[in-house]
Amino acid sequence: MKQQAHLFLAASDELGLLVNNKANELYAALLQMDKSTVSARDEYHDYFRNHHLGNRLFFSIQNSAHILYDAILLSGKPVGSITAVDYGAGLGTLFMLGGMLGFKRFSYNDYFPEWKNIAVAVCKQLGIPVQDFITGGVKEVTAFAEAQHFTYDIVVSRNVIEHIYNLPEFYSSLYQHNPAAVIYSTTTANYHNPVMRWYHIYIHKKTEKQYYRQQRIDAIQKLQPQLGQAAVQQLAHITRGRAAADFAEAVNNFVQQKPIQPVPFLRSNVCDCTTGVWCEHLLTQKEYETIIHTAGYKMNYTAGYWDTHYASGIKNIAAKLLNRKIHLLGNKNGIFVSPFVNIVAYN
Repeated sequence: MKQQAHLFLAASDELGLLVNNKANELYAALLQMDKSTVSARDEYHDYFRNHHLGNRLFFSIQNSAHILYDAILLSGKPVGSITAVDYGAGLGTLFMLGGMLGFKRFSYNDYFPEWKNIAVAVCKQLGIPVQDFITGGVKEVTAFAEAQHFTYDIVVSRNVIEHIYNLPEFYSSLYQHNPAAVIYSTTTANYHNPVMRWYHIYIHKKTEKQYYRQQRIDAIQKLQPQLGQAAVQQLAHITRGRAAADFAEAVNNFVQQKPIQPVPFLRSNVCDCTTGVWCEHLLTQKEYETIIHTAGYKMNYTAGYWDTHYASGIKNIAAKLLNRKIHLLGNKNGIFVSPFVNIVAYN
């Protein structure tokens, strides 16, 4: 095999060489891609450019390569016999690289149809063979597979797990679908790194103040227009982190003076009260372990690494020093320094 232009994955086995080769192909294709030919609203184009192209493209593909390589190894199966899905894929590079690796079947999923439509166009333009494009949550994903008479061996995601409204339901649904599945997730909502924890709490409080609290107030007044302003404000506080049927039930219980159960793992989390999307859980390792073990899976919880491919040389030097420290601390203590963590459920 010819020498690679870039090292996305430092693994010399057959699978590692395959992943690194395809990562290089994807990197070159995205650098040359004419993004203006993909029809989308400005905010989708901006997200794609800012998070997965330009200065962050290398890191996006590097992270995707590690996720797919590790998940395939943990499954214990050859890649050609594996069915996999990128859950909550958005417009990241994970589903693109996954589609290029020769899986038996690879699926794209996102909650929003708009993301899916752009993903279809991108795959068509780049010639990436993703077989399925599924919208909705975990129930829609598993229902699709079961209707097609197959099960997913691997479920991968990058910076999605923290946004899942009901994590216990997510893991229990996948366990019922396939107890032997590998569910490999990464998240920057790393509670154990004090800087990342502070940053997420700051974003939560800012978003709550700018948008979500008023959204809940409007929804409460629509559901119960007879409530006075003081009651509405109190209820807006109580219902933070609730959505859809849970939100409506809490409002009704408040009016009927019934007890309202606290939101599990709430902390500073907020969410869209109509759908539950864009919640951002900030959970500890122990809390993830409780959720995943209760569903029936085992769990690995490991440290991630810092991006060393910024345009700024100073940033890259600092990132390399931090990565060295993570390496010295190991997976147990490296989580206190790493910008993200890997959360892997398996059996």
